[in-house]
Amino acid sequence: MAQADLGRPLAGQVAWITGGARGIGAAAGAALAEAGATVWLSDVLDCDGAVATIRAQGGEAHGRQLDIRDRDGCRRLAEDILTAHGRLDALVANAGVCPAGRVAGDWAQWSRVIDINLHGTQNTIAAVWEPMCANRRGRIVIVSSMAWYRGGVIVGTEYTASKAALIGITRHLARNGGPHGVLCNAVAPGFIDTAMTADFPQGDLEEIPLRRRGTPEDVAGPIRFLCGPDSAYMTGCVLNVTGGIVLAA
Repeated sequence: MAQADLGRPLAGQVAWITGGARGIGAAAGAALAEAGATVWLSDVLDCDGAVATIRAQGGEAHGRQLDIRDRDGCRRLAEDILTAHGRLDALVANAGVCPAGRVAGDWAQWSRVIDINLHGTQNTIAAVWEPMCANRRGRIVIVSSMAWYRGGVIVGTEYTASKAALIGITRHLARNGGPHGVLCNAVAPGFIDTAMTADFPQGDLEEIPLRRRGTPEDVAGPIRFLCGPDSAYMTGCVLNVTGGIVLAA
């Protein structure tokens, strides 16, 4: 591999990142663009700021406002990406919500969280699955949470349930996509400082071996790895990005 390729292992590839306007999604978009990919960011929020940041750093990025609960909208975006570039190499299924909650929360919140985190993620997967299988290549990276194995205290049961279900989806896609060249893995972040968690209690840093909360960039690196050539023999895996808090699980 040429030296130039080492710095841009995703050169020529195209990636779609959901929830890309801010936080982990925006950081993942920047990381993939830095690695050479053309990135498409989608979000219910305006993605212009994240797109402008990537372009200012020399990357190629596009954005679209999209609610992943809109199944047809997800399909149209995937089709538009394929029409524009002739390929769609990676999906980073990051979009989701994380409201504070209780074990016996209200049904409206349960329905909303499951609809976005689970049904919405499946909408994006359905939009890219057949093209990836037909092309016999593709990477799907699903953003879960440490809540799937550690349980949640601040968040409600619906959040933990949705993130656990995403691990099941990851393994199902890995088994079924492998024969078609489609790899599916997940990342399970711990306490990450984002706008979504800004109002949450800070928690006890003594519980985290690294003694700090994570940053979106801490999660973006593993996502980039799972989209790149160095993870070519990995599928069905879950990377815990928790600062070591998994040791206390």
